[in-house]
Amino acid sequence: MNYTVKDNKVTFAGNINVDFEYPVEEVFEAGDILIVILKIPNVVHYRRNVFAFDRLGDFLWQIKDVPLYYEGKDCPFVGALINDQHELVLFNWCDTAVIVDPSTGDLIRTYQTK
Repeated sequence: MNYTVKDNKVTFAGNINVDFEYPVEEVFEAGDILIVILKIPNVVHYRRNVFAFDRLGDFLWQIKDVPLYYEGKDCPFVGALINDQHELVLFNWCDTAVIVDPSTGDLIRTYQTK
């Protein structure tokens, strides 16, 4: 997938720019879907910091507010991976792993990481 990242901006092919309020921490490809995780400052309470776009830069979804195993004020997502079952797993600071459908962002299940 063709894209570039600089600070709080992702630029897709065709020079389509998507600007975010916070810097991009990680970009993760799940097939033809680009998952963008924003780096949230420590003083900001914002845990819906995951967004998905198709390869043309069209917005698909933003992570919903999901139940957490540990309820802290600062619980942004900080990473992603594809597990052995080929599922998209998102990790946050509050010991919760969230498995979502990469096409829709719908919650499949959660599990505690610690």
